[in-house]
Amino acid sequence: MNKTLKFLLLSMLGLLATVILFSLRVNIMRAQEIVNRQPLVERVHEFALSPDGEYIALCNIDGLKKISLKSGKQEWLLRSLYYLPKCPIHSIKWSPDMTHIAFVSGTSPQHELKVLNLATKSLRVIDRAHSFCGVTWSPDGKQLAWIKHEGKAGWQDRLLVGVIGKDKVHITILYEDKMIHSIRWTADGQFLIFVRDSRWDPTVSKHFSSALGVIQLDGTNLKNLKWLSPPGRFPMHSYYSIPHSGWAVSPDGTTVAFGSGNSIWLYSLRKSETLPMEIRLVGRALEICWSPDGKGLLYVVSESKEPIAPGSVRTGPPHSLYWIDKEGKKNQFIFREEKGICNLQWLKGRDIFYISGETLCKVTLGI
Repeated sequence: MNKTLKFLLLSMLGLLATVILFSLRVNIMRAQEIVNRQPLVERVHEFALSPDGEYIALCNIDGLKKISLKSGKQEWLLRSLYYLPKCPIHSIKWSPDMTHIAFVSGTSPQHELKVLNLATKSLRVIDRAHSFCGVTWSPDGKQLAWIKHEGKAGWQDRLLVGVIGKDKVHITILYEDKMIHSIRWTADGQFLIFVRDSRWDPTVSKHFSSALGVIQLDGTNLKNLKWLSPPGRFPMHSYYSIPHSGWAVSPDGTTVAFGSGNSIWLYSLRKSETLPMEIRLVGRALEICWSPDGKGLLYVVSESKEPIAPGSVRTGPPHSLYWIDKEGKKNQFIFREEKGICNLQWLKGRDIFYISGETLCKVTLGI
């Protein structure tokens, strides 16, 4: 075979491969029908769906607002007294009975963790610190868990849980470390899960890999702690760190999913002897969200061609949304957002919500 013929043959094979890949991409795009897609509210910095999926609480530089998804009626819960250059509220979380909303306020010299009574509009300050993250309610609504970041002991992070009583909040420190973030409860309230970032600790000359800490609670006391991390991964590379929204607990509370590299790992929380399951993705999962029936997950991938900066765990827009079943057999492209996809939430039905740029959007899927 001469060189010209060989070159032509290789070119034809390359063209055929491109056509096949494009055809598969088109088929994937058609496989996931989007019934409806609409922007809801502009200038949104963060939002939270109510547990029944009927309301949205959102914040911007003007304050905290509640919106009915059925009627569209809007109600201001808190208004900012002064013009601020950035949103003073974040980490919005509804209580399970929808009577209270917890959030973090940054209007004072120290950040404050507060709870708002929706009936009386009264506010309680639960804690003060340099910063907070991972605020979440227990499934029974009696406890609140959060991580506070303090600069007193070498920027130590503390994972706390508080019993929210009528007169006093009883706070317990469950875990102390550096570089911990994000908290989820299992549906039955038996386990509290958080993320520890990968890092080098010079005080003990030891690498700590990025991992999920699973705490089994006995009331408000730590009963047991175990670590879940992908096997055989280089622990210090930021690419294998678990993003703040790059993990989720299944609706039935039996399985935790987290992204690491170009994979999602599934761990059983009930059967510790069960080996973890790896599902290969089309890219790094920036956010992960279980479907309400627990049969699959949505995940967000960046389509940006910019290289990932050293130490960064997030890449910019445009972002694409994919659906994958929990067996890893179906991996379907849904849509692409030029301004990005963040704060992905899906509670019931076929409606998902997210922020693109500063616009709160709703998409109804044909799943």
